[in-house]
Amino acid sequence: MNEVNERFFKKAQFSLEYLFVIGFAMTIVLITAYAFFIQSKESTEDQQLATIDFIAHDMLSNVENVYYAVALSKKTLRYTMPQMLNNISVTGDDAIVFSITKQGVTSELSYYSDVPIEGYFPHDPGYTQQITNILVYNNDTYVMLCTEEFGCG
Repeated sequence: MNEVNERFFKKAQFSLEYLFVIGFAMTIVLITAYAFFIQSKESTEDQQLATIDFIAHDMLSNVENVYYAVALSKKTLRYTMPQMLNNISVTGDDAIVFSITKQGVTSELSYYSDVPIEGYFPHDPGYTQQITNILVYNNDTYVMLCTEEFGCG
């Protein structure tokens, strides 16, 4: 009977050690996967912020080009808007403001123009989640920005 108990305990010890090894390996795999997905999400957000920064600087560059061109000059800009972008607006102090949501927090990014600008962008988030055509045209004393889809009204 002693021999049977000894064989049973050896099998039980082997099974328990096997479970510990498998548990340790699964823990390492889960921690690595979690770290990968967190890093991937942060990289995606950083890429979207870089896209918004590119769009803002490109818009301001085109605003200046149209302003210094002949009267009634017009240009259409085409952008694919990032997911984190909620809204675009133009303030009275010649700034283009991008409202974004990053990690559940809504904030605003402001980009100031050297030339007078006005603009109309609807508060409909649908246009910021697609490819958007933005009209830039010289109105003699200022440059007007608006979306082609919704007009400048």
